[in-house]
Amino acid sequence: MDNELIIVEARKLAKQYKLQGYHCSESIIRSVNDVLDLKMNDDVLRCACGFRGGGGGYRDRCGIIEAGIMIISYIHGRDNADEDIEKYSNLVFKLHEDFNKRFNTIYCRDIYYDQKKKQVENTCLEIIEDGVEIILRILLFS
Repeated sequence: MDNELIIVEARKLAKQYKLQGYHCSESIIRSVNDVLDLKMNDDVLRCACGFRGGGGGYRDRCGIIEAGIMIISYIHGRDNADEDIEKYSNLVFKLHEDFNKRFNTIYCRDIYYDQKKKQVENTCLEIIEDGVEIILRILLFS
């Protein structure tokens, strides 16, 4: 499948997962797992649930970034302490930069309260779609 079509499909899936009741982080990791056929097992997928609401509702760093870091680490992470850290570190750094450029923040609280102020019915639905695209553009084009 063409990379642009992968992104379109991931946006659609992320939205579907969110509408099914999954949190932002869960929706992201599940949709990327599906479109890239990463074969993450249920234990890995379940690890993303605690990132909801900026970390259990604490409203710190957005769960989309946290899920993106998990995905980048899953694909490019190291197995041994002596392996190079440059690849995944650079991609995680880029994730922060690109996310911040798009949303002017990396914090759930800023995004969440902005969504509430705008009276968005399903909080962060569009953010999730844009977030999964940011993650996939980094993975597919970096």
